[in-house]
Amino acid sequence: MALRGFQQAGVLWQVWSVIPGTRKDGERRRGRDRRSPDPVFLFRGADRRKAADRRGAAGTVSAAFAAGWLVFQAPHERRRLAPIPAGWETLSSDDLARLCERATPVHRVSDG
Repeated sequence: MALRGFQQAGVLWQVWSVIPGTRKDGERRRGRDRRSPDPVFLFRGADRRKAADRRGAAGTVSAAFAAGWLVFQAPHERRRLAPIPAGWETLSSDDLARLCERATPVHRVSDG
């Protein structure tokens, strides 16, 4: 995965590609279980989960993004462009800025 940076109107942007389903083992999490056996951290209330698996539907991507997309990220904004343009890793900063203008803003989903 290439990571590129460029400036547009004085804002520093980073861009990288995302290709879904490239993990061979199907599981992203590695290492020890972060849930603590310490009684201070154990929740003793009723379990409100509807399903045992809280990870969501892994691997579900809309058809438009199934082949991958570019992520453009600035300090206060994120955009997405699909499909991934061929040779984007070697484009000039001006060409990356033009792709960024075509990209769709991504709105973060709030927890509340």
